[in-house]
Amino acid sequence: MREQALAGQAALVTGGGSGIGLACARHLVRDGASVTLAGRSQERLDAAVADLRAGAPAGVDVRAVTCDVADEEQVAAAVATAGEATGALQLCVASAGTGTLAPVIAMSAEQWHEVLGVNLTGAFFTLKHAGAAMVKAGGGAFVGLSSIAAPLTHPYMSAYCVSKVGLEALV
Repeated sequence: MREQALAGQAALVTGGGSGIGLACARHLVRDGASVTLAGRSQERLDAAVADLRAGAPAGVDVRAVTCDVADEEQVAAAVATAGEATGALQLCVASAGTGTLAPVIAMSAEQWHEVLGVNLTGAFFTLKHAGAAMVKAGGGAFVGLSSIAAPLTHPYMSAYCVSKVGLEALV
């Protein structure tokens, strides 16, 4: 039987409905943490919760909250929900992310704001609220997922690269 090093701890994973966020959540659950997934797609979240619950050890809670990380109030609510699992939030993985493919001269302001809103401002809101909750609880761990694209200059991914290098400076 696997040791559950995170038993009794609560975790929030943004972007937890799919991809890297879901993979992180899977490992947190496997190690005994109660996990709250946050994401924009209720359908993805429902499928992810069902999948994680199927393999969860006894006593591990898995739940989801619909949340656009670019909206500070929604992030604050997600952090509060995650802390309810054990009474305090101890772990947070900021994995929510998006991108667009367009050269700067053809990129709309809406595309730019969407990418930076999710990838950078969303990480800021997540760190701000999860960090405050963890400090109040006596400590915790925060992981902000960047990208190997962060330091790159790429003609079609400028907003993404800028957002990820900004995240590295933030965390």
